[in-house]
Amino acid sequence: MELVKAPSPWLELKVLEFEFDDLDAKSISEEMIRVMQDEGGIGLSANQVALNAQIFVMKPYLLEDKSPLTIINPVIESVTINNEISPEGCLSHPELYLKVSRPKGITAKYLDIDAKECTIELYDLDARCFLHEYDHLQGIEFTSRVSKLKLDMAKKKANKRIKKNG
Repeated sequence: MELVKAPSPWLELKVLEFEFDDLDAKSISEEMIRVMQDEGGIGLSANQVALNAQIFVMKPYLLEDKSPLTIINPVIESVTINNEISPEGCLSHPELYLKVSRPKGITAKYLDIDAKECTIELYDLDARCFLHEYDHLQGIEFTSRVSKLKLDMAKKKANKRIKKNG
């Protein structure tokens, strides 16, 4: 598995439901976690590794157990009414950071790698990461969550950082 970088049609693809009969959830999860960690990220979706299935991995910060989570076929049950605007980045968009408005908290259902149904409540950075990765599965990039002007300005800054860092 390798990281897909923008621009790529993979990043705009709404992926299909994960099929446990056709795919090995455990090995896919392990490989996605490896790519996420190798790239220094806190989340990685199937689209970002050219996989057409609803699965993503994320590293929680606010949960007691800090082990990476594998989220399969997620469904968002509820979101808080309070939103927060915070900077986000994306492994598929190197050095690009955008201030994105997202709910401060969510409740979601998903399947784990053993196809067991789980319910989770996440807040702040963990909720933001979940929603960012969930968007990927819907074919929505975080770049579409800001105005064209803000995106263009952020892209100029990203290009300067990329040139500076060689």
